[in-house]
Amino acid sequence: MQTLIFLVLWGIELLLAIWGLRIAQFFSYRMPKVAARLVTDWSPMVAVILPIKGVESGTHANLEAVLHQAYQHYRVIATVESADDPVCEVIREMQKKLPPGKLDLVVAGRATERGQKVQNALKAVAATTDQDEVLAFVDGDANLGPQCLQALIGPLGYGPHIGATTGYRFYIPVNSHAANAIVSISNAIVASLFGPYRRTVAWGGSMAIRRADFYGYGVDAAWNHALSDDFTLSWCVRKKAGVKIHFVPQCLVASTADYGFDSLFEFMTRQFRITRISAWHLWASATVGSGLYLLTFFSSLYFAISGFYLHQWGGATGSLAVLVVLYVLSILRGLMLLRGGRRLLPSHAAALNRVWWWYALGFPLVQAWMLLTLVAAGVGRRMTWRGIRYRMVSPLETEVLSRVE
Repeated sequence: MQTLIFLVLWGIELLLAIWGLRIAQFFSYRMPKVAARLVTDWSPMVAVILPIKGVESGTHANLEAVLHQAYQHYRVIATVESADDPVCEVIREMQKKLPPGKLDLVVAGRATERGQKVQNALKAVAATTDQDEVLAFVDGDANLGPQCLQALIGPLGYGPHIGATTGYRFYIPVNSHAANAIVSISNAIVASLFGPYRRTVAWGGSMAIRRADFYGYGVDAAWNHALSDDFTLSWCVRKKAGVKIHFVPQCLVASTADYGFDSLFEFMTRQFRITRISAWHLWASATVGSGLYLLTFFSSLYFAISGFYLHQWGGATGSLAVLVVLYVLSILRGLMLLRGGRRLLPSHAAALNRVWWWYALGFPLVQAWMLLTLVAAGVGRRMTWRGIRYRMVSPLETEVLSRVE
């Protein structure tokens, strides 16, 4: 009976591994072709909402990228918690070099009943007018390609069945530290799942919605006590019958990965905890998937070693075959994810090459780290995000507990 159970589990995991390889192949070969297509020439007035905090190594470059998009009709509203934030001085210096109204600064104040990022975004949206036909939301740590805004806006012109558009991030390691490789690969796994409408949710680092729909779908009201901007917006859009979120591969944006193990554990646990509370089925499927992969991998290794030791050649050979097939599929999947990242972000290919061997050989260790953080995220509702301690009561209810001054 035990053997039958393991055979069934092995069979399921091998099918899942083949499916994962197919998704990675789509990401590696199909997505770059889609990204190379000419973007739709639909050019409404756009207000780009940029919640930002602090000055980091990539802040200047990221701001320059937002301000120099190959798109004519847009303005940028940078929004901060406090006028004392050092990034305000950077923004004011940039304002001096730009036409009036191209870059505005909104001070949102401290959030008391919602996430600070949501607070900042809401205050910026309140500063828009009816002339701003589309709202685009961009993270301060996202480095946009020059065509990103046009690509993000274009599909909204297809018709009312496109309720929102979204890009996603791809982590670029600043060095070959294992933590940076792990976050790059685990994030690439998620990135490869974007595409078909049924799987797509919005990502707050690059997403767009018509201003009328932002209010019509009730996003403003849903954000009032929310912690997560993107999960909440996705829920508001997807609850409308026949309305979809469109993924834009041209807006796969480079984000800097500069982590140690402590900061990576905190980051991934927070992200997965928000996912568990906002979309329980996504967290559960990821947990089961990682757990089944590791169970199959290490049980195959165990039965192969013990079988050879006990001279049970048939069982040992079969277990070894499962182990080899699963690992080869993992190697192929990792290399395809790496190829997709290099093709979609060619200017960052050299940085990705620093961790190529992690993509090729490190899949079991990445899955182990993912499972660790997924399990940790399965307990509790408290988290710290940019120095603020929150309790996420529900997807639409947040308590601000304390701040690290």
